[in-house]
Amino acid sequence: MWNVARLWTIVFFANMVGALAIGNTGVFAPEVRNAFADIARESTSAGFGLIVLRGVFAGWLMAMLVWVLPFAETARFFVIVGITWLIALGGFAHVVAGAVDVLLLATTGATPWQHAIGGFIIPALVGNTAGGVALVAVINHAQVVS
Repeated sequence: MWNVARLWTIVFFANMVGALAIGNTGVFAPEVRNAFADIARESTSAGFGLIVLRGVFAGWLMAMLVWVLPFAETARFFVIVGITWLIALGGFAHVVAGAVDVLLLATTGATPWQHAIGGFIIPALVGNTAGGVALVAVINHAQVVS
């Protein structure tokens, strides 16, 4: 359990550092950065509970992706794109993808840091974790019971 927690902690914080770097670079043109900011404002406009709920659905989809990917063989690319598309289409809250948005707002001063972290990153992380763990637990239970 300790090794899994350590791995996920490292992955999570590495993704947060990457998300921070995007907001502090001139890689994207100003109009693209403005579009990112508009998307981010929409992501953070929901309340804590709704972001947790949206995070649960994104967690389910990501857990399903991890579960299905080994069997996808030559269709892996399309499975990844399809699940990613479903998360975007549903407006679900994924902590890493959404962190890129909200940390862009925070690094540019468009939103306070506490709103970015407490208003999106934490509820999305809680929802993603709960959704992913729930789906894996149900699938594992179903395998053991049958």
